[in-house]
Amino acid sequence: MVTLLDRVRAHVLADFASADSAHDIHHLDRVATLAGDIAARLNADPLTAQVAAYVHDYHRVEEARQGRRPIRPEEARTAILDVLVRCEVPQELHETILHAVEQTGRYRFGGDALDGEDLIAAAVHDADNLDAMGAVGIGRAFAFGGLLGEPLWDPGARLKELYEEGETSSVLAHLYEKLVQLEKDMLTDPAQRLAAERTFQLHRFAAEFRSQWGKENTLSHPGGTRVHWDPLTRFLSVAQPGPNDITMTRIGFRTRVTVALDDQGQPVEVDLSGAPEALTHCVPQAQRPRTWIAHEGGEWLLDAEADVVWISIREASVHRRLTAVGDIEVQLRDGRLAALQLHLIEDAPVSVGGEGAP
Repeated sequence: MVTLLDRVRAHVLADFASADSAHDIHHLDRVATLAGDIAARLNADPLTAQVAAYVHDYHRVEEARQGRRPIRPEEARTAILDVLVRCEVPQELHETILHAVEQTGRYRFGGDALDGEDLIAAAVHDADNLDAMGAVGIGRAFAFGGLLGEPLWDPGARLKELYEEGETSSVLAHLYEKLVQLEKDMLTDPAQRLAAERTFQLHRFAAEFRSQWGKENTLSHPGGTRVHWDPLTRFLSVAQPGPNDITMTRIGFRTRVTVALDDQGQPVEVDLSGAPEALTHCVPQAQRPRTWIAHEGGEWLLDAEADVVWISIREASVHRRLTAVGDIEVQLRDGRLAALQLHLIEDAPVSVGGEGAP
């Protein structure tokens, strides 16, 4: 027996036969599955959410037909209504579906308002954004960036302060301008839990990409410690010297981070609160100094009483501290700490001063 959802998918499949790989039927299948799942968890109608998911990208069909980008989802209203009528979707569901489609093109970090009260719209919005995150989201970003002719990365280009649809300076810039921001835009609890894991995957990929790119402004400190700090993306990399032929163990986690900076804005110390046991058991214990001076660069120490791992990068006076939640990956070489990569994932409050505990 052919169901309503079967009819909708078959119609959409024909219309998206020549769609780009970032917005093809496989994307719509994933979004429909996720939207139905989220809607069911919210005690909303999963079928309505799935139908809305299958028709949410008709503005991409219009972009290809008209030869212009970007086109907003609401500009494809006529094409979507045609699908709903042809597939005999009950008329009382049309406005709910159209409203859900419009929500998929809105982002709070782009200055838009979002409707979290409409559960169908929230489910479709979150499902579409989840498919832009994690491993699949990275693949889609590079596929679409290639279609638009964007470079992989332009380290010298400034990021957009307010997100807007359309071309950007590079695919990696798109990751920072949009993809890592999506977690904060999630409207439902089920999506928020999935988004946290996928955001970490985005940050880990970005860190690996940048480290392999090899052209960043990395500073070397006594003892061979290499440090790169990008205040715009709030990315920090700290690497200790050592052989490259030893197997590396990676520990990933999310926690509260404090980055201490000197008067030139360069990092001198990092504090990790509540680090996992897999990391803390590798770190020598010492009492945390109660002064805003970083000592003996290159040391990684644990203040067990304060539950803080601190990394002293170099000896310098601390001018200010940034404190925020961060996605962190620590690398161990032969059981010893070898590297740290972290992204602060929220706006970091700044404390300024001389003496005092963090």
